[in-house]
Amino acid sequence: MVDYLLPVGSIVRLKESEKYVMIYGVLQKTSLNPDKFIDYVAVPYPEGYFDERYQYIFNHDDIEEVIFRGYEDDSRELFIKLLDYQLNNSSENE
Repeated sequence: MVDYLLPVGSIVRLKESEKYVMIYGVLQKTSLNPDKFIDYVAVPYPEGYFDERYQYIFNHDDIEEVIFRGYEDDSRELFIKLLDYQLNNSSENE
C-alpha cells in the first residue's frame, strides 16, 4: 500500500535538518537510480523551486516531523488507489 504517502503540498522537516521542505512529487524515479522509486521530491520552504540543485529526494523514513499536511480530496484518494493498483500489478505486466 502507498497510503502512507503524504499529499503534495505537505511541509516536513527531514532528520538532521532545521530547514523545512515542501513536497511537490510522490513516487518518483530519478536519473541516479531509474529502477527504484523514491517516495518524495521536494523544494525548500518557503522559497520553493529556484534551481534544480535545490531539490530534495527522500523516503518517508527520512522525515523527522510533519509540519503541515497538504490538501486531500476525492481526487487524491483516487490517485493513491491508482498508484497502489499500478504498483501491485506492474510485475504482472513485465
